Amino acid sequence: MNKKRRIQDAAIPAPGRIRGLFAFVCVMLLYLLISGCAGTAKGVDTSVYTKAAVTESFSNLAPESSALVIIRYPAIIHADVETLYISSFAVNSIGGDVPHTVFGKTQTARVAQSVIGKSSYFAMSLYNELKQQLPEGSVLLSPHIIVWDDERKMHSRPILATEQIPTVLTIDFNIYSYPDVTEMMESPPVTFGDLVTPLIVVKSNRWLNPALNGLLISSEPLMGAAWRQTQLQSDLHLSRRANGIAENQHASLEFIAFLGERGQNSGGIPGSTFNRGNGQATGQGRSLERYPLEKIRMDGAAVASLEETAGLDPFVSSFVKGMSRRLVSLLESVDVERATFLDRQSALARFDPELANVFFLRSGEESVRARLQLAEALIGVERKFLAAQSDNVYQGTYVGSFGAKMRKLIQSEYKVLEERRHLAKVQNMTAAVAAIVMAGTIYGVTLTTTASALTVSTLSGLALVGSTWAINKSLDSRAESEEVATFFSTRMAPAFQRQMDVQLEWLESKEVITARGFAEFRNKTLSLYQSRVRSMTVKAEQNCEFRHAAIVEAGRWYGNCTDGLAEGMGYGAISGSTGTTVEFIGEADQGYASGIGAMILRKAGQTGTIYYEGSFDHGLPDGVVIVEEAGKPRRLREFQAGRDVGKGKAAQLRRLSFASNWSNEARLQP
Repeated sequence: MNKKRRIQDAAIPAPGRIRGLFAFVCVMLLYLLISGCAGTAKGVDTSVYTKAAVTESFSNLAPESSALVIIRYPAIIHADVETLYISSFAVNSIGGDVPHTVFGKTQTARVAQSVIGKSSYFAMSLYNELKQQLPEGSVLLSPHIIVWDDERKMHSRPILATEQIPTVLTIDFNIYSYPDVTEMMESPPVTFGDLVTPLIVVKSNRWLNPALNGLLISSEPLMGAAWRQTQLQSDLHLSRRANGIAENQHASLEFIAFLGERGQNSGGIPGSTFNRGNGQATGQGRSLERYPLEKIRMDGAAVASLEETAGLDPFVSSFVKGMSRRLVSLLESVDVERATFLDRQSALARFDPELANVFFLRSGEESVRARLQLAEALIGVERKFLAAQSDNVYQGTYVGSFGAKMRKLIQSEYKVLEERRHLAKVQNMTAAVAAIVMAGTIYGVTLTTTASALTVSTLSGLALVGSTWAINKSLDSRAESEEVATFFSTRMAPAFQRQMDVQLEWLESKEVITARGFAEFRNKTLSLYQSRVRSMTVKAEQNCEFRHAAIVEAGRWYGNCTDGLAEGMGYGAISGSTGTTVEFIGEADQGYASGIGAMILRKAGQTGTIYYEGSFDHGLPDGVVIVEEAGKPRRLREFQAGRDVGKGKAAQLRRLSFASNWSNEARLQP
């Protein structure tokens, strides 16, 4: 009986027990609330790239006319597109859905504008780190202006001529902040104070990774938009070449393309993707390396003293150093000649369209080699000039007034953020929420020159940073005209238009080219080329046909030609009306790919492409051939008249060489 009574008493808690249990639950809920508010603002301590492999000494040099890396980033918003940019930023939020009532808030607009200013600032860290690891003059900057026109809608275009230089890797970089400031400290990614959320897309020419149109690495939220844009760019370039039109339209920044889709599904990427673990790819196959979304917490002590110790960059240790090591490792592993082949041909067309047509012949004839050597030497000199311009952009953005004031702002943000963490810990939730709102108002001063009276009275010392912000006019979101792009150089970096000297070394001669600005410099390089150019004994036929059995229409062949049909070495492009496309570099016979070559084939309705390299006959793989498809391992197969008959023998494979040494003996690679 007593035992039963004790069991019943235990089943019905006494009032004291109830009060104790209630108190315990309240404490636990309060702890979870506080720890959640305080903890979610911390971010991750290190990026997944922190443990990326170190390359002891870089040795994979690019051709003289080519750069190794171009870093593209948003720098200016034109007034005509500012409203659309801000609304697209809210619609396409990363990390969660933004309430519709937030879209028109001034604070949300300020967050959208802050992405531009902070992207410009933090991009300089990546630029400076890569410069230290790669050969001199091989890393270039390409700031973009966000604009609008009826044909392309909202898009971005380069302000400088940097992207006219052949390049192995193109890196799209920007930072991100969640549009809703009331959620800034919760799960969505943010860049504020010691927290930073980088977004990265790395790509190359489509011939380097043809199964994915050259796309190599992408931040997870941008993967779908990046894939679709590379596909559209590939189709556009192929169509233009098939119709004899020079390539001259640059792609928008991937982040701007993402915003322009306004909520489109992010799927559609062919094949599997790599996951990230210790900074190394963990999968196999022709796949896209996925960079997960990270909210990284930089070293707080370094951020707190940022203004006083400008030389110590906390973003470098938290992200940039590891990312740079990954990029250098990637550069060491790629075929730089393959990556720059088509871009070099396009660059040559600016100097000499006749030479650009002969380029695909891969002729070893002396008159061609001499002309090619001079043209590529001059493009190399342009690269050096643009490298000097990039240094001036860095000086004006990071070292100059803009960088100093940005560091002061980041330091002030950090103080607000630390106070918000403290307020959460002492359970003053009302004050903590107020700190979030204040944090949002600071963004308004990153791209505007004044702050509201409310901001000044609320933020006291912090408002002083914004109200006295003499930010460079070229970064003002209220840009009035195209004049912003024209005079970007002088506004971004005061010494940008200073006179610069670049030495040209060609054969046994040396000549110094002096100019103020790239337009004057290019005029001088063109004049120099025309004064020294030699006639060529080799000619390339125009309007030569290239064919493929799967496409009714004939395409265009750039190379040797017999009776109007492709013959010998060259480049062919076909863009069929049904959507099937073919791109080929190598040997042809009677209008069809025949001999050693490489082909990118995309069938109508197919996502992604199939890449063949090896032996061809009458347009079809025939013999031992490398086959690549997205998400699948590279395969060595044997074909008979286009039919796969089994595994191929490596000893029988003959690959196409993209090397600069274009003697007849060197154009084919065993």
